[in-house]
Amino acid sequence: MASHITRAQHSGLPGSTFKSPLTRTTNAAIIGRNRDLACPRGESRPQGKSCDEYPLATSKEGLSAGGQRRTFPGCSIPRVPSRTGAKGASACMISTSDQNYQGGMNSSFYKAERMLDGDPYRVLIGD
Repeated sequence: MASHITRAQHSGLPGSTFKSPLTRTTNAAIIGRNRDLACPRGESRPQGKSCDEYPLATSKEGLSAGGQRRTFPGCSIPRVPSRTGAKGASACMISTSDQNYQGGMNSSFYKAERMLDGDPYRVLIGD
């Protein structure tokens, strides 16, 4: 998961700096559309893997905001190229347990920091 987010940010997607943060959305329609566009439901998934999208589906910068879908080598998503640019979303297959953990961490972060719809935030990968 960390590798996916790092590669997505290095490809130009927002969220790693104060100048280019992600923006929280609580709109269920936007969240669902972000997920459906980045990780279509009918797409096959390797056993034990789940499709991870970046920017997060709970951000206004997800794929519903425009741009194209992208992925990276080793992400197990065929026929989707690597791309660069600030618009779009990246998808990568990661372990289901990592995906579930990330979802719980995101929810805890939003609650602990009292993140409201429209609040900016960054996603940092570190030690």
